[in-house]
Amino acid sequence: MTLIVGIVCQNGVVLASDSASSDPEAQSKQPFEKIRRLGQHRVLYGGSGDVGLLQKIHEALVGFVPQGRIRRIRLELRTRIVPELLEAVKHHAPYPAQGFNRPPEAVHLFVGIADNKPWLLEIEKDGRDTVYDDSLGNFAAIGSGKPWAQAIFRPYLFTPRDLELGTILTYRVMEDAIDLASANLARPIHIWRLPLTGDPVKVTQEEMDQKLNPVRGLWRKMEAEALGKLRAQPEPEAAPEIPKPEGAGGSAVEGVTPTP
Repeated sequence: MTLIVGIVCQNGVVLASDSASSDPEAQSKQPFEKIRRLGQHRVLYGGSGDVGLLQKIHEALVGFVPQGRIRRIRLELRTRIVPELLEAVKHHAPYPAQGFNRPPEAVHLFVGIADNKPWLLEIEKDGRDTVYDDSLGNFAAIGSGKPWAQAIFRPYLFTPRDLELGTILTYRVMEDAIDLASANLARPIHIWRLPLTGDPVKVTQEEMDQKLNPVRGLWRKMEAEALGKLRAQPEPEAAPEIPKPEGAGGSAVEGVTPTP
């Protein structure tokens, strides 16, 4: 099981993942590094799905050089990934057991810089691709933890953010999602920042422990305090009762002659 989250910021992009690699038959999981860099290029990506298929797709991406605008990059990525998806379906031998009765599948999330602008691209298990731009909140998640990530991040979907705030948001989403789905997801969390200029940088465990985790704790405390203040607000005054005409259980309204 997997959760990979991408968040585009004003001055770069953040990509993060959990570390659980699960065996559906043995019902076990082990640590796994899910985020890779595409050669020495300013592109990072992570995949969710069958490990063997993810390995083949990684091999197919070796040597790929991202050039031009995002439209060209997404087309070239699909050209390399889709044949592996088709091959997995073609050579699948169905077996009557959960996890083996369907062809292997893989979903990928890519982030990068093109034309000095950050971008976020998802390539689905059937080859369709989506760029998560301003109209979609510059946010995407893949893997079994996707519903939790979407729910946690939804209030901040259109919040302006730089890399610092983007990192804080990413950490909060990952930690809360893992707490909610501990049976499927696992720590440690891996977070990468890709600025508009320069190479990608991995967030250290020290930064997460000493900076991001305290901020997350303070954030959650402030939310609880805000909720308490809302509950402490006085009840609104009741609206004045409107007089009823005679015959309806009340006195006549001034200036209105009752109908005989």
